[in-house]
Amino acid sequence: MDRTNGTLAVALAVVFILGAFLAVPLAARAAGPCEETAYANGQLFCIHVTKIIANPSAGLLATAEPIYIAAYFPLPSGCDTSNPSTCAPEALPSGYQPLCNPCFHGGALDAFPYHDHVMEGAPGFGTQGTVDAMKGPWVRIVAAYDPAYSNQAGFTPFKSTAGIAAGELAGDFQAIHPGAVNPYEINTGVVLIFGVQPLG
Repeated sequence: MDRTNGTLAVALAVVFILGAFLAVPLAARAAGPCEETAYANGQLFCIHVTKIIANPSAGLLATAEPIYIAAYFPLPSGCDTSNPSTCAPEALPSGYQPLCNPCFHGGALDAFPYHDHVMEGAPGFGTQGTVDAMKGPWVRIVAAYDPAYSNQAGFTPFKSTAGIAAGELAGDFQAIHPGAVNPYEINTGVVLIFGVQPLG
């Protein structure tokens, strides 16, 4: 991906996110053909979002598992998120193409149209570790790859929440939330309810 104006774009995106996440519209989708995909423990799954809760209770937020929006940012040259038709599918130098390439979910997430979804649990992993995590609800957390890492010829994305945590410690992500306990993440406070099923 051709990436320009990285520092300014990230700073503007942070301001946009912090001010606009509560404006995410509620939506519902019925299960059926796979509309979204997500990585869980290194494997790809289909998710069917049935509810978006922009103002969850403190109790609901405290019990929500993370689903990461692992973004590729800044945007390709010429991509104007206010005009999605200017944002064409892109491939990284490694040949990898994001799961959302691009996707416009609405609200502040439109600032990050090129991204992967990464969650902890999914069906089929048994009782040791992830069976409870796949039940949801999930809270959206944004992290943005450092282009110095994601533009490497041998790049492969992180496909687990443990991988993202390790990548943050290794400096593979940008600091998009200065002053926060974890400057590499923005917890949006938006909770999702969705079903998870294997692909195929």
